Amino acid sequence: MPTPAHSPSRRAVLKGGLALSGALAFGGLDALARREHPRERPTLVVLWLNGGPAGLFNSADAFLASGAFGVTSGNVRALGNGLYVDAGSLGALPDPALAHMAAVPFRHGMYSHNDARAAVLQAGPRSQLLRMAAALPASPVPCAVVNRLGFPVGVHADPPAEGGIRCRRVTDFATAREGLAVAEMEAIRHAYGVGPGQTAVDDQRATFAAVEALIRADAGVVFAQTAFTGREDRQFDTHHDDIGTVARGIMAPITPSLSVFLQRMLALRGRNVVTLLTGEFSRTLPGADHAKGGTATVIGKYVRTGTAGRQLPDGSPPEDAQPPEALWAYLAAALRVEGASPFGAHPYAHLLV
Repeated sequence: MPTPAHSPSRRAVLKGGLALSGALAFGGLDALARREHPRERPTLVVLWLNGGPAGLFNSADAFLASGAFGVTSGNVRALGNGLYVDAGSLGALPDPALAHMAAVPFRHGMYSHNDARAAVLQAGPRSQLLRMAAALPASPVPCAVVNRLGFPVGVHADPPAEGGIRCRRVTDFATAREGLAVAEMEAIRHAYGVGPGQTAVDDQRATFAAVEALIRADAGVVFAQTAFTGREDRQFDTHHDDIGTVARGIMAPITPSLSVFLQRMLALRGRNVVTLLTGEFSRTLPGADHAKGGTATVIGKYVRTGTAGRQLPDGSPPEDAQPPEALWAYLAAALRVEGASPFGAHPYAHLLV
């Protein structure tokens, strides 16, 4: 009697049995599961908004009642689970990013740029970037700092090594594309509109292209400043910008490349790319002054859209905002760091899938 078309053949059954027995021989069903669902390579991308962006971008509902920072019902987008973002910037990102975006407030108690930057990016003299890189799988580029802007002022330019890992500066495409085929690098450059003759990573489009190249070369942690507008030591230092016009103008040229980057990275198979957008603090009212903390935006495939708390009406982080260490612990969880997190536990399980 002929075998039905939808039934497995005897040869297929035998092959399946041999595959299963082979998997069992090399570690049992767990080994088979790992073969069928290989562990994704995690990468953390830190996009530093130097000077401290206003909370209008990721906690817009805090200002709806007062109209502060120019927030109105017409320029806010509700993403769900309490998250309201600026419609023209974060709200204009591709749908996959909006479906996996969280706002996480933090409070460090620092007023000056330098102290606040160190409070977010360091734990004492230790680099949070290197601590994270040391907790991730081995990589040919464990930690990279992209473009000529480097670290912001106040952060150790060459922090102590963690597990033998140090930060690597990437300021040209020759360094960024190591390990990639020429055609792959050219495709990346084309995606961001970087000309074939450009060699230096010294503008916003080139920065995103270099970051993607490093991710595809299996980098662990990548840090970059993305704003090339205004003062290079504090691009988002928007004092007296109570209506948010200056802040939005600084963010505007970043959004298109950020959209391309997130669309491509969230679709990248076998990777778990988590993107953090933050500065040293947010802005308070009146005067768009320095808050003693801020709100970070986190985007990644295992991030659940929502917020861990809205900013106060004056732009300050909520009273119960955790110190920056909790943000790093959340990032480690979103990256699915194996074993004990170097940053301890975090209180944001509702913002993970």
